[in-house]
Amino acid sequence: MKGITEIELTDVRTGKVEKYTETNLVTNAIADFFSRNIDGMLFTINGNTNDLNGNMLPLCPNGIGGILLFSDTIEENPDRYYAPSANPCVGYASNDVNATTNILRGSMNLTESKRLDNGYKFVWDFTTSQANGTISCVALTHKWAGLAYMGDTYNGTNFVWVMRSRNGESGSLARTAYINAVEIDPENNFLWTIGLNTSNEIVIQKVRASFTSIGLNDTMLGSNYEVLFEIKLNPTSFVMADPNRNEGNYDFFDGKDGYWYGFWAGSNSSGNASIKKIKISKADYSFTEDTMLINGAKVQAVGYHSQYNGNPYRNVQSVLQNGFLYMLSYDKTKVYKINIENPADVKEIPLGFTTSYGCSDDYYNSGKNYLANIGDWIVGCDFIINTEDRVFKKANCTPWTYTSTPLFQYGPYLFSFGGYYANSTRQNLFLLTPYLATINNLETSVIKTADKTMKITYTIQEE
Repeated sequence: MKGITEIELTDVRTGKVEKYTETNLVTNAIADFFSRNIDGMLFTINGNTNDLNGNMLPLCPNGIGGILLFSDTIEENPDRYYAPSANPCVGYASNDVNATTNILRGSMNLTESKRLDNGYKFVWDFTTSQANGTISCVALTHKWAGLAYMGDTYNGTNFVWVMRSRNGESGSLARTAYINAVEIDPENNFLWTIGLNTSNEIVIQKVRASFTSIGLNDTMLGSNYEVLFEIKLNPTSFVMADPNRNEGNYDFFDGKDGYWYGFWAGSNSSGNASIKKIKISKADYSFTEDTMLINGAKVQAVGYHSQYNGNPYRNVQSVLQNGFLYMLSYDKTKVYKINIENPADVKEIPLGFTTSYGCSDDYYNSGKNYLANIGDWIVGCDFIINTEDRVFKKANCTPWTYTSTPLFQYGPYLFSFGGYYANSTRQNLFLLTPYLATINNLETSVIKTADKTMKITYTIQEE
């Protein structure tokens, strides 16, 4: 594909017109969408309401049907198809007319936009009040990302497309493994799962999965559960006071630094937060334990697990990212950002409002996901936080259904597990829609102000 962008600014007072023209780089986002068919979830058997037609195809104006405008340039790398969260998105538009008062969102010009013999001509209009700021990069994206980018106060759902959800493995052992998943390796077809059994042993399992290839005897219908490796650790402090109750306010995380981490803390409405920590080496499974004391912190529980090898339940209530543990405050007005190697290094990130701290209610008895890290964003039900700890409010919604694990990213996809009826699991596939199908860095940044309208013509064609 080859794309040409023409930006036209018109001063409404003087009629003066400024024009800018640039060509783009095409990323691998669309190619990877079709080639990374994780766990065969893209296959549609006997029809499906979430069909690719109309949602993804034809690519123009669906899978390529929106536009994103960024303040800073973006690395011209075909394998980078998500913008850094710290790069402000000053405007966006979809394949429709904006009927809201959202000042970030423009409208497609339905009269001038049209299909070409070998591509598509998009025309978007932005009024004087819309998309004001510095524009250094323009990118085509999915039509739904053009509705709200990563979510805004008008829309909190369309940055994730719930593509497929289906029954997976059955039985308490398999369900326990998938509910306790902390890391997946799609290319090598296995996942790591960590949980605490009724003997206060930390059980680490490497479990086979048909993520990107299928064996001669595989059915992909729930009969493939196979433990490739298992080891049990015996902690001294990271334990349940009463293992017969088979529950605790803890969770395990992939540190992405060669270690898995476990944290244990219930909610506290007064005093100082006390968080038990265990650090487990992925290389030799050695571990260390200690306790982090966070002065003055009043927190929600770090997470919750129960019924190991029974009817497993898991709450994902915290996020570990770049060496920091993110936990919501007890009063739901701020997020604590805790340096796990130096717990004296704590930052309070005020939300500016009281979050509803909600989650999807589908099969809630099998667990809930309250916080997620998606790319380099921290995402709650009604807020998102970027790497500069800036908070953006969004409409209250958690679109990831049947989910009681972290959201594991693979290419443009998010993948998760949850519980279902009769002790079975649920496998879920989501598309993270604000991908950059193209990257078009401007040689000269465009300054859009409230005295100018803007018209963007983006012609994308097959070569």
